[in-house]
Amino acid sequence: MKTQTQILSFFFFLTAFSLISCNQGPVFEKYTKMKDATWDRFSMKLLEFPVQEADKSYDISLVVRNTAGFQYDKLPVYIIFTTPSGEERMREVNIAIRENGKMLGIAKNNHFEVTTVLWKEINLADKGNCKISIENIIPKIQTIGIDEIGIVVTKSK
Repeated sequence: MKTQTQILSFFFFLTAFSLISCNQGPVFEKYTKMKDATWDRFSMKLLEFPVQEADKSYDISLVVRNTAGFQYDKLPVYIIFTTPSGEERMREVNIAIRENGKMLGIAKNNHFEVTTVLWKEINLADKGNCKISIENIIPKIQTIGIDEIGIVVTKSK
């Protein structure tokens, strides 16, 4: 027959293991707020995040928090990703914000939140800081309705 101590130890171990294995949250998450929910055309946003474990794969997503005042269907952005080793990856991404007049994303407070995966299972071989610069390429001097943009980094599954 098992003692009460053995049973309690087993449940403690089981609970601890469950908590550790379920920790799939972001490794890094950072947002930058726009003044008056307006993103100026030539105002490049720079976000940095540390890589503390080398030779790991990560998923990197862009989060856009916009208001109903955003008047376009898509938000085109130009992104430059620089790894700790200095390698650069560039891409243009059209983020779907609205479809058939309806706002996409998750409604939160006074804005909508759209998450777009930029890189999936990207291997970062070196420790150090990664830099991501994001430029709004809508051909207007000011784009009204963008409240915040951010980067979310998670370990690939």
